[in-house]
Amino acid sequence: MPLDPTKQRKILVVHGVQTGDDSQLHQDDLIRALFAQRQGDITVDHEVVLYKYENINNQALDKIQDLAKHLISDPLGAILAPAIIDIVGDVVISLANGSTANKIRAGLRDMILGYYTDGHPCYVVAHSLGTVYSFDVINELMQRDEYFSRDSRLNWPVMGWVTLGSPLGLDMFKSPGRNKLTELGAGERVFPWRNYYDPNDPVVSGNIFGAQLGNAKIAESYLNNSPTQGWYAEDFRINTGKLHIAAHTAYWNVSSVGDGIVAMLSE
Repeated sequence: MPLDPTKQRKILVVHGVQTGDDSQLHQDDLIRALFAQRQGDITVDHEVVLYKYENINNQALDKIQDLAKHLISDPLGAILAPAIIDIVGDVVISLANGSTANKIRAGLRDMILGYYTDGHPCYVVAHSLGTVYSFDVINELMQRDEYFSRDSRLNWPVMGWVTLGSPLGLDMFKSPGRNKLTELGAGERVFPWRNYYDPNDPVVSGNIFGAQLGNAKIAESYLNNSPTQGWYAEDFRINTGKLHIAAHTAYWNVSSVGDGIVAMLSE
């Protein structure tokens, strides 16, 4: 069934690499507060929801975590190892593209299509590794004939996409299925992708030593000159006021990010 533009808009937040478990994730609260701060006189009926997948990752890493505890005799190492495995393991799972990564993508896809079935316009805001999973799901849905007609936005499961601190510009994440955007075909409607990055963010630059990134083309590098591609992708270089890894976790409070989300929901 087609979307109902009068129904409540859903802002679906997809988190990135995490330690801990699902109960400790609250990025939806951060986006909710940012939206409220920046919406001004614009009134948009919306709900912010977080897609949590850290428990899925943790289940896949349980055996490795247990092994690390037995092998590391140093007390400090025993404390730090689980967190390191948790963080690195999340990335390895996404790159391995196995059953765990497929399960994470399937959960996100089901959540998006659930909103679509109920007629709610949905907008995805993704951070870090969440941008990789959402890239895969959005492009997969675009390959299905029943969605994303360029003549009408009423059959679009996702109305727009915002990415924060994305590693999609790095070669390691450009698998054969992720090196280009799905073309939408002929028509006038364009799918908006707003990508925000801090030049000091090592996850975006791929430089763990903190070298500053130049004027990067991340989202825009995926564009081609085809009139049938159907994407409008923009990169926004921002200053979070933080350095190195602290910059990677600071997007949630940046006013221009909030302005972009408000603008997208208001279009």
